[in-house]
This record gives sequence, C-alpha cells and structure tokens, in this order.
Amino acid sequence: MPAPRDALRDGPRVALNRPRVFGFAAGALLCEVLLRLALATVHPLLGVLCPPVVALPLLGAAAPAVNVCVAVPDATSAFALRARLRERGPALFVLAVAGHLVALACGAAVFLLLDTLVRWAIYATGGTVPTVAVHLTPLLGVAAGAFVAWGLLAPAVARAASGDDLSDFRSVARAPLRFRDRRRIAVVLVLHLACALVALGLFGVCVALARDTYPTRTAALVSLGVAFVSAIGALVLLGTLAYPVHVALARRGRGGSRSPTPVPARRVALVALLLTALVAGASAIRVTETRPTPDVGPASLPAEATDAYAAALDRTAARDHRVTVRHAREGGALVSTTTVDRTDRRIRLTVDQGARRPAVGYADSGVVYGVAGFSPGLFALGERDVHDSRGAYALPGYWSLRDERVITDGFPYGLPDPRTGAWTTVDETADTRTVALTDGRAVFDALQDADADDATVRSGRVRMRLDTERGVVLGGSARLNATIGEHDLVRNLTYDAASGPAVDARRPDALGARSLGEWTWDVFAY
Repeated sequence: MPAPRDALRDGPRVALNRPRVFGFAAGALLCEVLLRLALATVHPLLGVLCPPVVALPLLGAAAPAVNVCVAVPDATSAFALRARLRERGPALFVLAVAGHLVALACGAAVFLLLDTLVRWAIYATGGTVPTVAVHLTPLLGVAAGAFVAWGLLAPAVARAASGDDLSDFRSVARAPLRFRDRRRIAVVLVLHLACALVALGLFGVCVALARDTYPTRTAALVSLGVAFVSAIGALVLLGTLAYPVHVALARRGRGGSRSPTPVPARRVALVALLLTALVAGASAIRVTETRPTPDVGPASLPAEATDAYAAALDRTAARDHRVTVRHAREGGALVSTTTVDRTDRRIRLTVDQGARRPAVGYADSGVVYGVAGFSPGLFALGERDVHDSRGAYALPGYWSLRDERVITDGFPYGLPDPRTGAWTTVDETADTRTVALTDGRAVFDALQDADADDATVRSGRVRMRLDTERGVVLGGSARLNATIGEHDLVRNLTYDAASGPAVDARRPDALGARSLGEWTWDVFAY
C-alpha cells in the first residue's frame, strides 16, 4: 500500500535533511522527558501520570509547517509557532490531558494482561521475580503501554493540529474509528510499539550487564540511572525520527476521495466488553494471589547429615512455614515467631519480651508495617501511622523480606545456618531424624549473623529434628557459650517449626482496612 510506505520513507528524510525540524522535535521531546524526570524525583508514579503537556502542544502546533516540508521537499516553511500555539494550543493541551487518561487506561489494561501471562509462566516453571522487577515493571509497563496507546489517538491529534473544531466530543471519540484507512493507524501503532520495545530492550540490556559488575548499592543505583538515561535517549531519538512520519500519515489520511468507513458500534462494544472482562479476570487473579505452585522437590532426605539438614531447611523455607525461637535468659524469656505464608505472600514477625506488648511486623503484596530498619524508598504509595508511631507503607514488602531469607537470618528470628560445619546424625526413628553440630566455631557461625574474629567459643552445640516423611524441619535446640572481646555471649535457644497449608500469616488488626495505595500495589505486584 503506497501511502504508508511513502510516509515511512518521507518522514525520516525530512527529519534527517531538515536540521530545524530535527532540532525542534528533539528539543520538544527532551523538554517532555526533563519534566517527567523532575516529577519522578518527587515520586516515580508522577513521571508516568503526567500528560504530554509539553510535547503534544509544541509538536502539534509545528505540524502544519512540517507537513509542507513533507509535501514539497525543497519548500521553505515558517514555523510561526507563537501564532499557532495561540490558535491551537488550548485544544492541544486539553487533548493531551484527556487523551493521556485514555492512554493510561489502555496501557494499564495491556500491562495487566501481558504481565499476568508472563508471571504465570515464570511461576509454573519454578522461577521467581526479583524485588526490583516487582517495583519497576508496573511503571515501565504502563508507561510503554500508554505510549503505544497514543497511536490510537493519532487521528484526534491530527484534527487538533490542523485546526479542526474539537468541541464535538462524540466526533473526536469516533475519530480513531473513522480513520479513512485503518491500516495507517496500524502503522502508527507498530511505530510506537517498535520505539517502546527498543527503549525497553536497551534498558533491560544495560541492567543485565550491570547486575554482576556493580555489587554495591551505590554502584547499582548509578548503573540503573545509566540504563534509564540510555533508554530515554534512544526513545527521544526514535521519537524525533517518528514525528515527521506521524505528520505524513495524517496528511495522507485526510486526503483522497474515499468516504470514511466507521467500525460498527456493536463490534466496538463487544471488543470493549471482552477486554474489560479479561482485565477484570487478570486483576482478580493477581489480587487473590492465584498462581501455579510447582513441587518443592522430593521429600526424601540425603543420607549425609549436613546435606539432609540443608535439604530439609530449603524445603521448609519453600513452603508456608512458621518458626518460633525461645531464648531463655535472665529477666525472662524472649520469644520470636516468624511466619511466612508463601501461598498468600504474607510475612508476620512477632517478638515477645514478656514485659511489654509483643512487637509485630507485617508485610504482604501491598503493605509493610512495623518492620525495624525497613526503608520504604521511592515506590511507596502512601504512609500512615498505625500504632506506637510505627508507620505502615503502601508497598509490596513481601518481596523485600523474602529476599532476605527470613528463615535463617540469625538470632532471634531464624533457624541455624546449615553450611557452617559438618553435622552428624545422632538419633533416628521411623519418621524422625536428629542431626547435631558440635564444633564450637561452627555453632557460633550458625547462630550468629555476623563475623567476629576476636570471638572465643568455650562450648556450643545444636540439635535439630527432621521429619523424614515430609522432608522438613520440626524443631530443635542450641546452646552457645562464647566471648566477643570483653563481652560474654550466652545463647540458650529452643526451636519449633511448622510448615504446610495450616500456616497462616494473619494481617494485624491494627492495620484495619486496606488503603487505596495498598489495593493498587495488590493489583500491580504479582
């Protein structure tokens, strides 16, 4: 079909051979990007929600001049930007705001559908999703989807840029459906999709290359910034080349004698109803945490004691589990309970020191509450004080805590580490096996989540009971008498572990009903 081919040829020609057109388009897009980056420093979500109030009015006002360059390669055309902005700027500004609402809705719908399919496939194969992906993917996905969805609004933008009256909302809404040649709007969508995929691909490549090269947090943030700058630069360059293509397609779309051929309203309503149902279904799947759960591995334990305890610990950690650690000490026992509900993606931490109300921490796919030392970062969608001035942040905290492997994070929350020394089997019955660690230094390392070169261990012993039928940890005990520098370290610990469907990490009553920010993360974090 000649018109789209001509537009794809003439558009880049104008951009590359007309420095004024190239510089103007690049400058307008760069100003749009800088505005979004400035808003993103306040909150990343603002960089996505902000309508294109800079690029769309500027590029729309300059479209008639660029159209002359497309039609007559040797012609000189004045931009007359100030006059055209006075004439068409208000309509283009209103279209930027209203159109972005439509584009965001379409982008969110596409993201929820595609991301649910991708995550389902990852979980079905036993894979996991890193925390940074949980935080960034919704923003990048919705932004890319909205960028592509703006291609559907190209006819309305062309009408506003040409000076047509946009007061008739029904006529504007029908513009994408009455495009004289719908294959041209398909070209626009493909053009936007190609730009988005190139930018996202470049971002992914930069992140992947920097993942193993920059191990520290600061270097990781720098590398993430480099990835963003590279992706944004590519998007600005591609957008600069695509802008004259838009103008060329809109020019050809208004030409010709063929009458408009609108899509039947019933067909549009049926497609809208089907997409709404699919998005509602995907959202329900995500909110209810419905996903495949592959087998966690064979229940049988290895013959070697060290490997047996490590396998039992891994199997316990992979299931819904609860670990209670009791530390007998002068002045009263300290009891800590860690509950990890992987089925519903919830974690509850409780520390009871007897003299006061137990301290409770909690995290799920939409909130983090009362977790000491937790930094909410930029992605929280709200904060509120709940109890004892402890904040609750609307953030998918389950993934952040899950990455810390809460089952073995040292006293007082977890079980002894399995790989600090050689374990031996000291007792075995029909369905229970008891393994022990007796080397003092190995016991110190298994119980303490820190290295101490000046530690002197006088005695130490750990005994853990394993369920040989289910291949999980049942509990045990640990004793440690050591000195670190001039300070005595005495541990007298008792462990109790439970795993399986009966384990539930209950949401604290103090949190009350979920906030809007929590519900938002519940939908988009999956």
